[in-house]
Amino acid sequence: MSTDNPFEKAYKREKAARLEAERLLEDLSRQIYAKNEEVESLYQDLKTNQSLLVQREKLASVGELASGVAHEINNPVGFCLTNLNTLERYLPILIEACKAGADRADEVIRSESAYILEDLPTLIQETTEGLKSIKSIVKDLRSYSRDNQQDSFTTEDLNSGIQSTLNVLRHQINERYTVHLTLAELPFVLCNLGKLNQVFANLITNALQAMPDGGNLYIDSGADNHWVWIRFSDDGQGIEETVAEKIFEPFFTTKAVGDGTGLGLSICYTIVTELHQGVIAPVSGGRGRGATFEVKIPVADV
Repeated sequence: MSTDNPFEKAYKREKAARLEAERLLEDLSRQIYAKNEEVESLYQDLKTNQSLLVQREKLASVGELASGVAHEINNPVGFCLTNLNTLERYLPILIEACKAGADRADEVIRSESAYILEDLPTLIQETTEGLKSIKSIVKDLRSYSRDNQQDSFTTEDLNSGIQSTLNVLRHQINERYTVHLTLAELPFVLCNLGKLNQVFANLITNALQAMPDGGNLYIDSGADNHWVWIRFSDDGQGIEETVAEKIFEPFFTTKAVGDGTGLGLSICYTIVTELHQGVIAPVSGGRGRGATFEVKIPVADV
């Protein structure tokens, strides 16, 4: 005859069930923790790869810009060197005139000195302007090409970003294109201007490529409510509705194979929406007959 108390049996069964449930819960918690660690690792890898894609896309565009920028720099460097060579030839004549004295110098020296003194201000002015142009081009290219991943956000005027981006791209904007720039006075925005310049450069380049035979590029800026906006319009063929739904998808492109990665607008979307909590989208009512893109960035709380 069993001496086990029925209540004791029930208690043992309940205790065993509770221990089993705790064991299962502990095992499940370990699995969830491991999965979370895996997801976090994958997320960090995704963020790293996304940053690398942004920088690689930027460097690819910098490579395309390099030859044009070299040409832009070559022109002012060329006439600066020519002016300096001319100044080098002038110097001995001026020295000779100074040594001889204005009254005792012969007629040839006096005549050459008068011409040189008349030409010197022009040479110096042209050389100064050329060197300033070189400095501006190099500054804007360095600002565009550097890796801004670790840069802190600063309060900026987006009009300055548009101007510097156009300066970097001006070799692409040849005589076939006319740029209509209407920039309103803007409030400051808190942004990473280097990355936004990458967005501006992509939209401008796309607009130019949409007009292979030339046309008008309209760039307008303004502010309303709590947003600063920039619009880019062109005279191209516009965007079909079926295409408009996909243009921000990674690797989607309407270009021929080898003419693009399909990452440009996708990266623009990430920079504007995720990094700056802004908006980027094709809109209607632009000044051009083709496509119009609008970029909106929140006004800084200053």
